[in-house]
Amino acid sequence: MKYDHLLMRIFSLVGIFGVCVLTPLQADSDDDTPLTKTMEEASEAIKSLRKIDRNDWKSGADLARKAADGIRKGMEFIPWMIEEMPDGLEKTKAIADYRRLMGLSYADLCELELAYLDQDAEKVDEVMSRVKAGKKEGHKKYSDE
Repeated sequence: MKYDHLLMRIFSLVGIFGVCVLTPLQADSDDDTPLTKTMEEASEAIKSLRKIDRNDWKSGADLARKAADGIRKGMEFIPWMIEEMPDGLEKTKAIADYRRLMGLSYADLCELELAYLDQDAEKVDEVMSRVKAGKKEGHKKYSDE
């Protein structure tokens, strides 16, 4: 398929969610795109979750919400690599799959926030495992790594 490599790079970002390998969505120049900025917001929040005290439920919920907000805002944009694709079925499918994966990431982060609000360490671990597995799967399927 002509755009397999392109899709692999895009999904390495979204498989993410663990999110958020930013390089695939950055333009060729050093300019930050709005999508890059939203993904950085999500990524920084996720990184901060690893640094907080395990029982800091409020901070965990706040950071999960911040990460989810970054993903939600990112759904408004289409990565430049998809934008540059010629119009047609492949581009339409790439856009749909990008949004699908972003939606899954958003849902996982909302569930993570709920787990923190419920002060349910077992659920936090379960959701974080899904987040990590999604990232690993995305990298395995869609990156050159």
